Amino acid sequence: MKLAVILLGVLSAAFLAALIFAFYKIVLMEKEAKHNLNIDEMTGVYNRDGFMRAGRETLEHSHSRSDGDIALIVFDVDKLRLINTLFGTEEGDKVVCAFAEAVKHIAGKGDVFGRVDTDDFALLAKLHGKQPSEIIDNFAKVLPTLIANGALYEQLNFYAGVCVYDGHDDIYTLFNKANLCLLTHSENQRVSEFTSDMESRMVENEIMRSEMLEALKNGQFELYYQPKVSFKSGEIVGVEALIRWHHPVKGFVPPCDFIPLAEQFGIITKIDEWGLMTACRQGKKWQDMDLHPVVISVNMSQAQFVRTDVFATVVHALEETGFDPKYLEIEVTETMAMMDVEHTVNVLNKIHGLGVSISMDDFGTGYSSLASLKTIPFDVLKIDRSLVCDVNDNDTSKRITSAIVAMGKALKMVVLAEGVETNEQCKLLTDLGCDLAQGYYYSKPRPANEIEAMLIFPVNSKMAI
Repeated sequence: MKLAVILLGVLSAAFLAALIFAFYKIVLMEKEAKHNLNIDEMTGVYNRDGFMRAGRETLEHSHSRSDGDIALIVFDVDKLRLINTLFGTEEGDKVVCAFAEAVKHIAGKGDVFGRVDTDDFALLAKLHGKQPSEIIDNFAKVLPTLIANGALYEQLNFYAGVCVYDGHDDIYTLFNKANLCLLTHSENQRVSEFTSDMESRMVENEIMRSEMLEALKNGQFELYYQPKVSFKSGEIVGVEALIRWHHPVKGFVPPCDFIPLAEQFGIITKIDEWGLMTACRQGKKWQDMDLHPVVISVNMSQAQFVRTDVFATVVHALEETGFDPKYLEIEVTETMAMMDVEHTVNVLNKIHGLGVSISMDDFGTGYSSLASLKTIPFDVLKIDRSLVCDVNDNDTSKRITSAIVAMGKALKMVVLAEGVETNEQCKLLTDLGCDLAQGYYYSKPRPANEIEAMLIFPVNSKMAI
């Protein structure tokens, strides 16, 4: 009996020990899982969530909240997409890891650093009497020692946004201020530090962001359409959809005032989707009215092309409106198309397969190659207005334009000249072999009802401005 009691006690103790060990192991596993959720898999440093969490704790425990000895620095890897295109994603990944190592190298004890976006790193640094610029200079010295590929390093650049802690901002506000510096820096300015003027601009931008969302919700945006005219017949054969904003208080807001902000805040994808759907609805209406058929071209932003399922968006717009896909044209810029050629080919081939035509906008301003043009399913090549504006007076512009036309014809593309404003330009572009023209010589962008009237009463002559 006594032996049984002893055995029972031993077994109970062993069971209890096993239970405690199992519980401890579960706790460790949960702790490790939480840790992994905060770590960037490629570089091994904090990811965005991890950086924000650790940064918040650092600020909360700081004993020097008013002496400005803490700064948040955001490093931006410039042209990472271009590097991926030119050298391959493996080399691009090495660059990202090199940036992470460089930030690690300059970080001091108690500093927090992490990869906060695809091509952005952040460092919450205790300055210890140094200036943020000194830390950034050290970073610039360390970085080249970590990149073995000399040709790649020649393409590499970085920018830094800095915000010094004032004792009041939380980690999110501090990060947003440093990030704002990146968005507002000039190309010849590697380091930009946050100022009170930027803060005012940040408030104004936040108001604008809210107003843009309201504009989408309340129908303040409108599409205008600029005709595309055949040099041969003088007829309108297409229109380009261009967004306009009628603000209830400010009146007409120029696209150049709100499109960059829409891109900055990520609202541009919503605006693009609205624009595509609205253009398709308008096109369907004109089709149902049995008007002279025209192709409607819709611009695609880089954000929409990279961050969203563009193919699904186009399919949805066509199915929702019943618009005939052969009268829809998607415009992408030359620079955008060449950033990731493999992705471009994949997406545009799928869209092209629907019967939708594809146009390369702003040709002559980017860095496309003949090999890339051969693989991407472009139907239309648009010569940039910067070449057209002085094509009659500048021999270089004339020669480049002539070469673009010849190349477009060789690739069986329709060639369109943008920004046509004079009769002399029309005559020369016709002689060079351009097919279509778009510009104020024929018509400014107009509301849908005015375009409708032009299509009801088509004329084979120059339209009034």
